[in-house]
Amino acid sequence: MTTTVAGLLAGVNDAKTMTEATAERVMPHGLRGHCNSPVAGHCVTEPDGQLGLRGMVFSRDGSKFVHAHIRGERTNDPATLGARVCAELLRQGAREIIAGIPH
Repeated sequence: MTTTVAGLLAGVNDAKTMTEATAERVMPHGLRGHCNSPVAGHCVTEPDGQLGLRGMVFSRDGSKFVHAHIRGERTNDPATLGARVCAELLRQGAREIIAGIPH
């Protein structure tokens, strides 16, 4: 039964959308965000086929934010891209913003 369902779902899956969504999901996971965290991510496949991921983390009142935009490398791996954007946001202080720690 599981194989049958997986086969049916594979038929309606869009590989480009799945790739972009993977990058978008890896980023907040690495930030240890949750559904109420002020985190945004948007991945697109550029005309040259490279992935580009923008990530942002905001303070609850919007007074502080950090931003990162990274394009995929030669591997164009969505999980690697999501992890790289996450690392850049953390380097800029995203963890403190999410936790509500004043700078």
